[in-house]
Amino acid sequence: MTSPADKANHLKVKTELVRRTFNYPETENVIQDYSCALNKVTLGKMYITENFLSFIASIGSTTETIPLRKILEMKKDTTLFVNNAITFKTAEQLVSFGTFSHRDEAFTLIYHLWKCPPFIYNPNSVDKDLDEKNLFRGAGQQKQKQLSSRVDTQSTKLALKLATETKETGIATLNELSYQAEVIDGIEAKMDNIHANLDRSDRLLKGIESVGGALSNHFSKDTTNGPRKEFAPLDRSLQVRPRDEPPIEIDILEKLANDSLIPGFVQIHNDRFIILDANRKPRTEIISTYTFDSVEYLVIRARPQHMDVRFFNNKYPRFRMASSYIQNVVNEIVLRSNGKYGKAPQVIFEPGIKEFIYGNPTIRFIPSSGRSQQSSLFTRASTLGTSHFIKDASDDIKDALIEQDKDLDEISDLLGDISNIAKTIGDEAERSSSQLDRITDKVDHANDRLKNNNKRIQKML
Repeated sequence: MTSPADKANHLKVKTELVRRTFNYPETENVIQDYSCALNKVTLGKMYITENFLSFIASIGSTTETIPLRKILEMKKDTTLFVNNAITFKTAEQLVSFGTFSHRDEAFTLIYHLWKCPPFIYNPNSVDKDLDEKNLFRGAGQQKQKQLSSRVDTQSTKLALKLATETKETGIATLNELSYQAEVIDGIEAKMDNIHANLDRSDRLLKGIESVGGALSNHFSKDTTNGPRKEFAPLDRSLQVRPRDEPPIEIDILEKLANDSLIPGFVQIHNDRFIILDANRKPRTEIISTYTFDSVEYLVIRARPQHMDVRFFNNKYPRFRMASSYIQNVVNEIVLRSNGKYGKAPQVIFEPGIKEFIYGNPTIRFIPSSGRSQQSSLFTRASTLGTSHFIKDASDDIKDALIEQDKDLDEISDLLGDISNIAKTIGDEAERSSSQLDRITDKVDHANDRLKNNNKRIQKML
């Protein structure tokens, strides 16, 4: 069995060949390679990296490179002239690769990288990976014009201050409602004692009013003269319901036992993740839901963009996936499992793979790839999603953006807390209103009983 180190070295050799042949930057790594033929006749291998399709002929010096960002259309093509092929259309050319041994698998992987440009985010680093030719490193990381406008951090500071004050006001209201609820409980307890005293009065008046009533009291058990229950205050401290993060869905490729790839999504909740098919439906033929407390390791494979999920005591077979957003998947699982259980699965990086940051709320974002489908053709969208950093800005602007972004994250958290405080206040107002209605009924009934008792005493005088 090939060890992870051997696999890493094997991929390293291929990566160095591709970088040397096409003068790619060090950020390009071979993910997979397939034997095929360029334009029907030239046999060789296609090497797939994060941002390029590269072909090197087996005999001769023929090469071909296609930046994924330049592809306008791609489709599977089987005709009389090109058998078992994939055709790529750019603004400049139409290129076909045929005679694949694993055409569908290659198409699935290329399409995923095409519509979901790989992205690794480090908030503490400056991107130095773009070379003079402005080659892509990851999705949407084209060199941008230097920002000259000042970042407005004062508005976010003011919004943060207002949100904090609103939360503090909400907490003060909760405390006041807790005290008010204890007072209302005391009032209801006193009303219950008043009714108990009225029950005793009814019995005494019954024995005084007639001989029959006295005899009835004599031969019946007196249940009105027992000890009064002392008021035991209830715990009325109001607990704010915890705020759950909404589930998110991230594009993945599920790797099957035969190493083929099928497109799908991982839907990550606060205590579990669910594997969905390409139609966003949970798989029915095999296990699709895994709880975080069953996950022991997240293994980042030596093959770029690949990951294994391994479980305690082999509860489930290992789950294998590939995705342009491996960092996002790991980050969300670690953050949410820490929030739910206070302990996250261990993250293991195999030899030869560059480690990335995870478990960091400041790098949380939901990738967006703008999916569209037109019969057998697919159109690439250039958007990555909403990230938290503009890498080519000046240091001052970067610092301001980081500060602003942290404030916005805190505001978002505060708004979630405020929303839950408001719900708790609403629930308590509804509960106390119902209790006050009940006390009002008891007061009215006690008044009626007192009036009736007064009339009975007047008749005896």
